[in-house]
Amino acid sequence: MEIQPVLDRHLTGVGLYTYNILKEVKNYRDDGDTFYFLGMDYYDNSHRMEPYLDDNIILKTNGIMHYGIYRRIWHLIPFIHYGAFFGVDADIYHFFNYVAPPYVKGKVVITVYDMVYKLFPETMERSNYKKLDRNLKQSCKRADRIITISENSKREIQEYLDVDSSKIDIIYPAVDHGVYTRKDRSGIDKILAKYSIPEDYFLYLGTLEPRKNIETIIESFKIFKDRYNSDHTLVIAGKKGWMYDKIFSMVDRYNLEGDVVFPGYVAEEDKPYLYSGARAFIFPSLYEGFGMPPLESMACGTPVIASNTSSLPEVVGDGGFLVDPHDIEAICDCMYHLAFDDILHRQLSKGGVEYSKTFSWQQSAKELLDIYRNI
Repeated sequence: MEIQPVLDRHLTGVGLYTYNILKEVKNYRDDGDTFYFLGMDYYDNSHRMEPYLDDNIILKTNGIMHYGIYRRIWHLIPFIHYGAFFGVDADIYHFFNYVAPPYVKGKVVITVYDMVYKLFPETMERSNYKKLDRNLKQSCKRADRIITISENSKREIQEYLDVDSSKIDIIYPAVDHGVYTRKDRSGIDKILAKYSIPEDYFLYLGTLEPRKNIETIIESFKIFKDRYNSDHTLVIAGKKGWMYDKIFSMVDRYNLEGDVVFPGYVAEEDKPYLYSGARAFIFPSLYEGFGMPPLESMACGTPVIASNTSSLPEVVGDGGFLVDPHDIEAICDCMYHLAFDDILHRQLSKGGVEYSKTFSWQQSAKELLDIYRNI
Protein backbone atom coordinates (compact mmCIF):
# COMPACT_ATOMS: atom_id res chain seq x y z
CA MET A 1 0.00 0.00 0.00
CA GLU A 2 1.70 3.16 -1.21
CA ILE A 3 1.55 5.84 1.50
CA GLN A 4 3.11 8.58 -0.65
CA PRO A 5 0.22 11.06 -0.17
CA VAL A 6 0.66 10.75 3.61
CA LEU A 7 4.29 11.88 3.35
CA ASP A 8 3.57 15.45 2.24
CA ARG A 9 4.40 18.25 4.69
CA HIS A 10 0.71 19.11 5.16
CA LEU A 11 -2.09 16.57 4.74
CA THR A 12 -4.88 17.74 2.47
CA GLY A 13 -7.36 15.92 0.24
CA VAL A 14 -5.72 12.76 -1.05
CA GLY A 15 -3.33 12.58 1.91
CA LEU A 16 -6.13 12.69 4.47
CA TYR A 17 -8.18 10.09 2.59
CA THR A 18 -5.19 7.75 2.43
CA TYR A 19 -4.21 8.29 6.06
CA ASN A 20 -7.69 7.75 7.47
CA ILE A 21 -8.28 4.51 5.60
CA LEU A 22 -4.85 3.06 6.32
CA LYS A 23 -5.04 3.72 10.04
CA GLU A 24 -8.07 1.37 10.16
CA VAL A 25 -6.38 -1.54 8.35
CA LYS A 26 -5.12 -3.04 11.61
CA ASN A 27 -8.69 -3.48 12.86
CA TYR A 28 -10.14 -5.32 9.87
CA ARG A 29 -7.39 -7.44 8.30
CA ASP A 30 -7.52 -11.24 8.30
CA ASP A 31 -5.15 -13.25 10.45
CA GLY A 32 -2.07 -14.16 8.45
CA ASP A 33 -2.28 -11.18 6.10
CA THR A 34 0.80 -8.99 5.86
CA PHE A 35 0.55 -5.36 4.77
CA TYR A 36 3.41 -3.09 3.80
CA PHE A 37 3.17 0.69 3.96
CA LEU A 38 5.54 1.89 1.23
CA GLY A 39 6.76 5.36 0.37
CA MET A 40 9.69 7.51 -0.70
CA ASP A 41 10.07 9.44 2.53
CA TYR A 42 12.26 12.33 1.40
CA TYR A 43 10.87 14.68 4.08
CA ASP A 44 10.90 12.13 6.92
CA ASN A 45 7.14 12.17 7.57
CA SER A 46 6.50 8.42 7.75
CA HIS A 47 6.32 8.67 11.55
CA ARG A 48 2.64 9.53 11.02
CA MET A 49 1.96 5.86 10.33
CA GLU A 50 3.95 4.38 13.20
CA PRO A 51 0.99 4.13 15.64
CA TYR A 52 -0.79 1.83 13.16
CA LEU A 53 2.01 -0.71 12.70
CA ASP A 54 2.43 -4.16 14.23
CA ASP A 55 4.15 -7.44 13.36
CA ASN A 56 2.02 -7.83 10.24
CA ILE A 57 1.74 -4.18 9.20
CA ILE A 58 5.23 -3.10 8.27
CA LEU A 59 6.56 0.30 7.26
CA LYS A 60 9.13 0.30 4.44
CA THR A 61 10.47 3.63 3.21
CA ASN A 62 13.17 4.91 0.90
CA GLY A 63 14.41 8.38 1.75
CA ILE A 64 17.12 8.63 -0.88
CA MET A 65 15.01 9.61 -3.88
CA HIS A 66 12.34 12.32 -4.04
CA TYR A 67 9.09 10.86 -5.37
CA GLY A 68 8.80 13.64 -7.95
CA ILE A 69 12.15 12.61 -9.42
CA TYR A 70 11.13 8.95 -9.45
CA ARG A 71 7.92 9.79 -11.30
CA ARG A 72 9.88 11.68 -13.95
CA ILE A 73 12.32 8.86 -14.59
CA TRP A 74 10.25 5.73 -14.04
CA HIS A 75 9.81 5.22 -17.79
CA LEU A 76 13.61 5.14 -18.10
CA ILE A 77 13.99 2.31 -15.56
CA PRO A 78 11.26 -0.18 -16.51
CA PHE A 79 13.53 -3.04 -15.40
CA ILE A 80 13.21 -1.99 -11.72
CA HIS A 81 9.82 -2.89 -10.32
CA TYR A 82 8.29 -0.60 -7.72
CA GLY A 83 8.58 -3.04 -4.81
CA ALA A 84 12.33 -3.40 -5.37
CA PHE A 85 12.89 0.10 -3.99
CA PHE A 86 11.70 -1.23 -0.63
CA GLY A 87 12.80 -4.86 -0.76
CA VAL A 88 9.17 -5.97 -1.04
CA ASP A 89 7.58 -8.54 -3.34
CA ALA A 90 3.85 -8.20 -2.64
CA ASP A 91 0.82 -9.78 -4.28
CA ILE A 92 -1.12 -6.48 -4.58
CA TYR A 93 0.10 -2.90 -4.82
CA HIS A 94 -2.33 -0.07 -4.18
CA PHE A 95 -1.47 3.45 -5.37
CA PHE A 96 -3.65 6.08 -3.73
CA ASN A 97 -2.81 9.09 -5.91
CA TYR A 98 -4.21 8.41 -9.39
CA VAL A 99 -1.21 6.91 -11.18
CA ALA A 100 0.88 3.77 -10.90
CA PRO A 101 4.48 3.23 -12.03
CA PRO A 102 4.89 1.42 -15.37
CA TYR A 103 6.41 -1.73 -13.84
CA VAL A 104 4.70 -3.26 -10.83
CA LYS A 105 5.29 -6.92 -10.03
CA GLY A 106 1.86 -7.94 -8.79
CA LYS A 107 -1.79 -6.94 -9.03
CA VAL A 108 -2.40 -3.19 -9.24
CA VAL A 109 -5.10 -1.09 -7.58
CA ILE A 110 -5.29 2.66 -8.12
CA THR A 111 -7.53 5.30 -6.56
CA VAL A 112 -8.80 7.94 -9.00
CA TYR A 113 -10.66 10.68 -7.18
CA ASP A 114 -12.10 12.80 -9.96
CA MET A 115 -11.83 13.95 -13.55
CA VAL A 116 -11.05 17.58 -12.88
CA TYR A 117 -8.11 17.47 -15.27
CA LYS A 118 -10.53 16.66 -18.10
CA LEU A 119 -13.42 18.90 -17.08
CA PHE A 120 -11.63 21.94 -15.66
CA PRO A 121 -7.99 21.77 -16.79
CA GLU A 122 -7.68 25.54 -16.46
CA THR A 123 -8.23 25.25 -12.70
CA MET A 124 -5.24 22.95 -12.15
CA GLU A 125 -1.58 23.58 -11.64
CA ARG A 126 0.19 22.82 -14.89
CA SER A 127 2.50 20.23 -13.30
CA ASN A 128 -0.44 18.21 -11.93
CA TYR A 129 -2.27 18.40 -15.23
CA LYS A 130 0.78 17.08 -17.10
CA LYS A 131 1.22 14.23 -14.61
CA LEU A 132 -2.34 13.02 -15.16
CA ASP A 133 -2.38 13.66 -18.89
CA ARG A 134 0.77 11.60 -19.36
CA ASN A 135 0.06 8.75 -16.97
CA LEU A 136 -3.57 8.30 -15.95
CA LYS A 137 -5.06 6.52 -18.95
CA GLN A 138 -2.21 3.99 -19.04
CA SER A 139 -2.45 3.51 -15.28
CA CYS A 140 -6.15 2.69 -15.63
CA LYS A 141 -5.38 0.14 -18.33
CA ARG A 142 -2.72 -1.53 -16.18
CA ALA A 143 -4.86 -1.52 -13.03
CA ASP A 144 -6.73 -4.64 -12.00
CA ARG A 145 -9.18 -2.50 -10.00
CA ILE A 146 -9.92 1.23 -9.89
CA ILE A 147 -11.33 2.79 -6.72
CA THR A 148 -13.08 6.12 -6.75
CA ILE A 149 -14.98 8.18 -4.19
CA SER A 150 -18.44 8.97 -5.60
CA GLU A 151 -21.01 7.81 -8.11
CA ASN A 152 -20.36 11.00 -10.06
CA SER A 153 -16.65 10.26 -10.35
CA LYS A 154 -17.36 6.68 -11.40
CA ARG A 155 -19.54 7.89 -14.28
CA GLU A 156 -16.88 10.35 -15.39
CA ILE A 157 -14.06 7.78 -15.25
CA GLN A 158 -16.13 5.50 -17.47
CA GLU A 159 -16.80 8.33 -19.91
CA TYR A 160 -13.44 10.09 -20.11
CA LEU A 161 -11.04 7.16 -19.66
CA ASP A 162 -13.08 4.49 -21.42
CA VAL A 163 -13.11 2.15 -18.42
CA ASP A 164 -15.74 -0.54 -17.98
CA SER A 165 -17.93 0.10 -14.95
CA SER A 166 -17.34 -3.43 -13.64
CA LYS A 167 -13.70 -2.51 -13.01
CA ILE A 168 -14.55 0.46 -10.77
CA ASP A 169 -15.47 0.35 -7.08
CA ILE A 170 -16.67 3.24 -4.91
CA ILE A 171 -15.27 3.76 -1.43
CA TYR A 172 -16.60 6.95 0.07
CA PRO A 173 -14.49 9.22 2.25
CA ALA A 174 -15.71 9.87 5.77
CA VAL A 175 -15.04 11.84 8.92
CA ASP A 176 -13.77 10.76 12.31
CA HIS A 177 -16.91 11.31 14.35
CA GLY A 178 -14.87 11.34 17.54
CA VAL A 179 -13.08 14.44 16.24
CA TYR A 180 -15.65 16.13 14.03
CA THR A 181 -18.49 16.77 16.43
CA ARG A 182 -20.13 19.87 17.88
CA LYS A 183 -17.60 21.59 20.15
CA ASP A 184 -18.28 23.46 23.37
CA ARG A 185 -18.37 27.26 23.42
CA SER A 186 -15.23 27.69 25.49
CA GLY A 187 -13.19 25.61 23.07
CA ILE A 188 -14.61 27.48 20.10
CA ASP A 189 -13.79 30.87 21.66
CA LYS A 190 -10.21 29.78 22.30
CA ILE A 191 -9.67 28.84 18.63
CA LEU A 192 -11.40 31.98 17.39
CA ALA A 193 -9.02 34.04 19.51
CA LYS A 194 -6.05 32.09 18.14
CA TYR A 195 -6.95 33.05 14.56
CA SER A 196 -8.36 36.53 15.38
CA ILE A 197 -11.88 35.64 14.18
CA PRO A 198 -15.00 37.49 15.45
CA GLU A 199 -17.93 35.53 16.86
CA ASP A 200 -20.51 35.78 14.02
CA TYR A 201 -19.06 34.46 10.78
CA PHE A 202 -19.56 32.47 7.62
CA LEU A 203 -16.76 30.04 6.81
CA TYR A 204 -14.94 28.75 3.77
CA LEU A 205 -12.15 26.28 4.51
CA GLY A 206 -10.04 24.75 1.76
CA THR A 207 -7.24 25.52 -0.64
CA LEU A 208 -7.25 28.98 -2.19
CA GLU A 209 -7.41 28.15 -5.88
CA PRO A 210 -9.67 28.94 -8.88
CA ARG A 211 -11.73 25.72 -8.82
CA LYS A 212 -13.03 26.53 -5.33
CA ASN A 213 -14.92 29.55 -6.70
CA ILE A 214 -13.99 31.77 -3.76
CA GLU A 215 -14.54 34.97 -5.74
CA THR A 216 -18.24 34.09 -5.99
CA ILE A 217 -18.38 33.72 -2.20
CA ILE A 218 -16.93 37.20 -1.81
CA GLU A 219 -19.38 38.69 -4.32
CA SER A 220 -22.32 37.06 -2.56
CA PHE A 221 -21.06 38.21 0.81
CA LYS A 222 -20.72 41.78 -0.46
CA ILE A 223 -24.39 41.78 -1.54
CA PHE A 224 -25.40 40.23 1.80
CA LYS A 225 -23.55 42.92 3.77
CA ASP A 226 -24.97 45.79 1.72
CA ARG A 227 -28.51 44.47 1.60
CA TYR A 228 -28.97 43.43 5.22
CA ASN A 229 -26.48 45.67 7.03
CA SER A 230 -25.21 42.58 8.84
CA ASP A 231 -22.33 42.38 11.31
CA HIS A 232 -21.31 38.92 10.08
CA THR A 233 -17.73 38.30 9.01
CA LEU A 234 -16.54 36.07 6.18
CA VAL A 235 -13.65 33.76 7.08
CA ILE A 236 -11.66 32.36 4.16
CA ALA A 237 -9.34 29.78 5.69
CA GLY A 238 -6.82 27.47 4.09
CA LYS A 239 -3.43 27.44 2.49
CA LYS A 240 -2.65 29.36 -0.67
CA GLY A 241 -2.79 27.17 -3.75
CA TRP A 242 -2.32 29.07 -6.98
CA MET A 243 -3.85 32.06 -8.81
CA TYR A 244 -5.12 33.35 -5.45
CA ASP A 245 -4.09 37.01 -5.89
CA LYS A 246 -7.47 37.92 -7.38
CA ILE A 247 -9.18 36.81 -4.16
CA PHE A 248 -7.25 39.35 -2.09
CA SER A 249 -7.58 42.12 -4.66
CA MET A 250 -11.37 41.60 -4.76
CA VAL A 251 -11.59 42.10 -1.00
CA ASP A 252 -9.67 45.38 -1.39
CA ARG A 253 -11.80 46.52 -4.33
CA TYR A 254 -15.04 45.93 -2.41
CA ASN A 255 -13.64 47.64 0.73
CA LEU A 256 -14.20 44.48 2.77
CA GLU A 257 -10.83 44.47 4.52
CA GLY A 258 -12.47 44.70 7.94
CA ASP A 259 -15.13 42.12 7.13
CA VAL A 260 -13.08 39.29 5.57
CA VAL A 261 -10.52 37.34 7.61
CA PHE A 262 -7.76 35.19 6.08
CA PRO A 263 -6.36 33.00 8.88
CA GLY A 264 -4.24 30.92 6.47
CA TYR A 265 -3.56 27.22 6.97
CA VAL A 266 -5.63 25.81 9.82
CA ALA A 267 -4.20 23.01 11.95
CA GLU A 268 -6.20 19.78 11.77
CA GLU A 269 -7.00 19.83 15.47
CA ASP A 270 -8.46 23.35 15.15
CA LYS A 271 -10.79 22.68 12.22
CA PRO A 272 -13.73 21.16 14.20
CA TYR A 273 -13.83 24.28 16.38
CA LEU A 274 -13.87 26.61 13.36
CA TYR A 275 -16.69 24.59 11.80
CA SER A 276 -18.64 24.49 15.06
CA GLY A 277 -18.44 28.23 15.56
CA ALA A 278 -19.59 29.19 12.06
CA ARG A 279 -23.15 30.17 11.25
CA ALA A 280 -22.81 28.39 7.89
CA PHE A 281 -20.14 26.78 5.77
CA ILE A 282 -19.99 28.03 2.17
CA PHE A 283 -18.56 25.76 -0.52
CA PRO A 284 -19.72 26.67 -4.07
CA SER A 285 -16.88 24.70 -5.67
CA LEU A 286 -17.01 24.33 -9.43
CA TYR A 287 -16.09 20.67 -9.19
CA GLU A 288 -15.34 18.08 -6.50
CA GLY A 289 -14.65 14.38 -6.66
CA PHE A 290 -16.27 14.24 -3.24
CA GLY A 291 -15.74 17.33 -1.08
CA MET A 292 -14.61 16.64 2.47
CA PRO A 293 -15.10 20.09 4.05
CA PRO A 294 -18.93 20.10 3.71
CA LEU A 295 -19.11 16.67 5.36
CA GLU A 296 -16.80 17.79 8.18
CA SER A 297 -18.92 20.89 8.71
CA MET A 298 -22.18 18.90 8.84
CA ALA A 299 -20.69 16.47 11.36
CA CYS A 300 -19.99 19.52 13.56
CA GLY A 301 -23.61 20.63 13.28
CA THR A 302 -23.02 23.56 10.92
CA PRO A 303 -25.27 23.75 7.82
CA VAL A 304 -23.65 24.17 4.43
CA ILE A 305 -24.25 26.10 1.23
CA ALA A 306 -22.76 24.00 -1.54
CA SER A 307 -22.85 23.56 -5.30
CA ASN A 308 -25.56 21.46 -6.89
CA THR A 309 -23.01 20.03 -9.32
CA SER A 310 -20.54 17.12 -9.53
CA SER A 311 -20.50 14.94 -6.38
CA LEU A 312 -21.61 17.54 -3.85
CA PRO A 313 -25.30 16.50 -3.78
CA GLU A 314 -24.08 13.03 -2.70
CA VAL A 315 -22.12 14.63 0.14
CA VAL A 316 -24.61 17.18 1.45
CA GLY A 317 -27.86 15.24 1.55
CA ASP A 318 -30.10 16.86 4.20
CA GLY A 319 -27.38 19.03 5.68
CA GLY A 320 -27.78 22.28 3.78
CA PHE A 321 -28.62 24.18 0.62
CA LEU A 322 -27.56 23.15 -2.88
CA VAL A 323 -27.21 26.03 -5.33
CA ASP A 324 -25.91 26.87 -8.79
CA PRO A 325 -22.26 27.78 -8.06
CA HIS A 326 -22.51 30.77 -10.41
CA ASP A 327 -25.73 32.16 -8.90
CA ILE A 328 -24.53 34.95 -6.63
CA GLU A 329 -28.05 35.97 -5.61
CA ALA A 330 -28.98 32.40 -4.62
CA ILE A 331 -25.91 32.10 -2.42
CA CYS A 332 -26.73 35.47 -0.84
CA ASP A 333 -30.30 34.31 -0.12
CA CYS A 334 -28.98 31.15 1.56
CA MET A 335 -26.67 33.28 3.71
CA TYR A 336 -29.67 35.35 4.77
CA HIS A 337 -31.79 32.32 5.74
CA LEU A 338 -29.00 30.67 7.71
CA ALA A 339 -28.01 33.90 9.40
CA PHE A 340 -31.46 34.90 10.62
CA ASP A 341 -33.83 31.88 10.60
CA ASP A 342 -33.01 29.95 13.78
CA ILE A 343 -35.65 27.26 13.24
CA LEU A 344 -34.37 26.44 9.75
CA HIS A 345 -30.80 26.54 11.02
CA ARG A 346 -31.59 23.95 13.71
CA GLN A 347 -33.39 21.69 11.22
CA LEU A 348 -30.47 21.71 8.77
CA SER A 349 -27.97 21.30 11.59
CA LYS A 350 -29.74 18.17 12.85
CA GLY A 351 -30.17 16.77 9.34
CA GLY A 352 -26.50 17.31 8.55
CA VAL A 353 -25.29 15.56 11.70
CA GLU A 354 -27.48 12.52 11.01
CA TYR A 355 -26.55 12.32 7.33
CA SER A 356 -22.82 12.62 8.10
CA LYS A 357 -23.05 9.46 10.21
CA THR A 358 -23.72 7.41 7.06
CA PHE A 359 -20.03 7.92 6.17
CA SER A 360 -17.41 6.17 8.33
CA TRP A 361 -13.72 5.36 7.88
CA GLN A 362 -14.30 1.96 9.47
CA GLN A 363 -16.75 1.04 6.71
CA SER A 364 -14.39 2.43 4.08
CA ALA A 365 -11.50 0.28 5.37
CA LYS A 366 -13.70 -2.86 5.44
CA GLU A 367 -14.75 -2.27 1.83
CA LEU A 368 -11.14 -1.75 0.75
CA LEU A 369 -9.94 -5.00 2.32
CA ASP A 370 -12.86 -6.85 0.70
CA ILE A 371 -11.65 -5.59 -2.68
CA TYR A 372 -8.14 -6.88 -1.95
CA ARG A 373 -9.57 -10.29 -1.01
CA ASN A 374 -11.63 -10.46 -4.19
CA ILE A 375 -8.55 -9.67 -6.26
